[in-house]
This record gives sequence, C-alpha cells and structure tokens, in this order.
Amino acid sequence: MRGAARRAAVFLGCCVAAAWLAPAPAMAQTPDNAPPRPEARPDAAAGARDGISLKPAEGELRKEPAGPDAHGIDGKSGGVRNRKTESRAPAAGIAASEEPLDVVPTPTPRPEAVPHTASSVAPEKAAPATVRPVVPEMGNLAKVSNAPDPSNAREAAITPAAAVLAAAAIEDARMCEAELDKRGVLFTIGESISDGACGVLRPVNIERLSSGVAISSDTQLLCRSALALDRWMTDSVVPAAKASFPAEKLAEFRHASTYVCRNRASENGISEHARGSAVDIAAFAFKDGTRIGVETQKPGSPEARFQRAIREGACGPFKTVLGPGTDADHATHFHLDIAARRNGSTYCK
Repeated sequence: MRGAARRAAVFLGCCVAAAWLAPAPAMAQTPDNAPPRPEARPDAAAGARDGISLKPAEGELRKEPAGPDAHGIDGKSGGVRNRKTESRAPAAGIAASEEPLDVVPTPTPRPEAVPHTASSVAPEKAAPATVRPVVPEMGNLAKVSNAPDPSNAREAAITPAAAVLAAAAIEDARMCEAELDKRGVLFTIGESISDGACGVLRPVNIERLSSGVAISSDTQLLCRSALALDRWMTDSVVPAAKASFPAEKLAEFRHASTYVCRNRASENGISEHARGSAVDIAAFAFKDGTRIGVETQKPGSPEARFQRAIREGACGPFKTVLGPGTDADHATHFHLDIAARRNGSTYCK
C-alpha cells in the first residue's frame, strides 16, 4: 500500500509540474475602454475535460492550472481517475446562455445614440383605411327595399285622367275669377291649399261683394262658392233686408267658417268645408249697428220674415241649405254649399 501511495504522489507531482511549466497561450489585445471580464470558473474547465465542447470566444483568458483537487486517487486499484464536475452538458432545447461558461464573451460596444429628429426617422406609411359598405339592419331591410322614392311620389299619383281634370279645374277657376271681377267683387286669390284629402284650388278671399256688402273676416272659398255667395247676396239678401227693414241698410255679414279640414258632422266622409265649397252664415249687421243673428225667430216678426226669405233664396245658387230647424248642429247658422247632387237636385231643409 505504501508503494502504491508513493507512486501516486510522484505521478501527481509530475502532472502539476507539467501544467505549471506549459507555456500560456497568447492573449488577445483588448482595448483600454473594454469592460473587465470575470475570471473563468474552475468547474467550467473541468467540464471541458469531461468532453463538453465549449467554443472559446475571441480574446479568451488564459486558463488557470488545475489544482490538486482536480484528480482523485482510487484507493482500491491504485489508479488515478478524473473527478467529475458538477457542471453538465446543456440539455437539448435549452438555451446555452442558461449554463455557466468558462469564458464570458466580450460584449460589443453599443453605438452612440443618434438624436431623434423629424428628418432622421422616416414616417411610417399609414395603413389604407378600410371602407365598409353600409348594410341596413335586418329589421329595416323591408322598409329600405319597399320605400318609394319621395321625389316620385307626386308624379306617380297623377294619372293622365287626373291631369286632365286638374287642368280643367284650373281653367274653370280662372273663368270664374274673371266673372267675379266683371261683377265688381273685390277679392284676392290665395295660394292653393293641399292638406291630405282636404284642399282648395286658388282660394278666394272676399273683401266686399258686388252689392257693397262687406265680409267681417277673411274667406277661403272655391271661386264657384264665392260666385254663388255674391249672387245670393245680390238677388235675395239685399232685397229681403230692404223689405223687412226699409229704414236700414245692410252693411256686412259675418260668417262662422269657410275652409276647415274636417269630417262631416253627421255622415261619413269629409265635410264640404274641407273642399272650400261651403260657408256658414252667422249674422247680419246694419249701418245703424243693428245685428240680426241666424236663429229661431219670433213668428210673424220682421226678423222671421227676413230669415225665411233669404233661406228660400239660397236654395238655387247653393245646392245644400241647412239652418235652424234642420238639426241641433245648425241651430245658430246657415250652412250653404255647392256640392253637386244627382240630377242637379238641391237639398234645402
């Protein structure tokens, strides 16, 4: 045993002397401003002897000679064996940076930062805007597809026959206006009214009738209704006023309504007021201030005679005459209209 130990000690001393006398590899010159490098770890050198191949970086530091603890003595066989280091080869798939290296590579110095200026950085090209088509919601799809073009609504509603009737109505209105002017009626023509099913073509506003009788408020009447009103006033009302009130002169009459967009009071359909064909007569005024309202009068009185005479005279120029005694709706006024009836008949009640 002593001989084996002595031989092992001699062999170990030879190894140490050989390692110490071996010339060191030339060291690469490093710049003065290079950062200091850490010393190599002894265990990394031992791992290299065990077969772990680590490629030394350029400018590698000189390895330190292995110490006596780098070798082990097998007491049983008397041979010398290498002590395995704790370092192991890196596993596949694991980055080499996770294992300690015997030499740390010198990092490449970072270039000096360049000041940021508008001219040194090219602007990124803006991504083209994506234009998406407007898609109507499913709930509104039917409305969008079936909605008529508002600009064509009026043209689509006018048929050739309706156009002929409209042209004839305009021509008749102008002929009627010429007759009113010839009779001496003072009037103006307003803008045509169109309100759904209601409306008046070239409504006439009468200021004074041909007999000199004024109207207390503006009117909106078809010209034919205004002409019937002037005829009735001239042929029936003025003569009846002279007969019943010889000392007085009729100055004006007051109407309750002309054009009103509404339905009939007691029947289906729109009223003749909604066409400008009707006028409601409420009262008559004389120059001395006497006022006679349309209502039930005392039998045999001048007022009763006057009211009966003008009511009978209205049935002719007007096709419909209603008033006190007809129904409760007409207890305080005369309703006069020119609505056409079958065979040209009249309805005077």
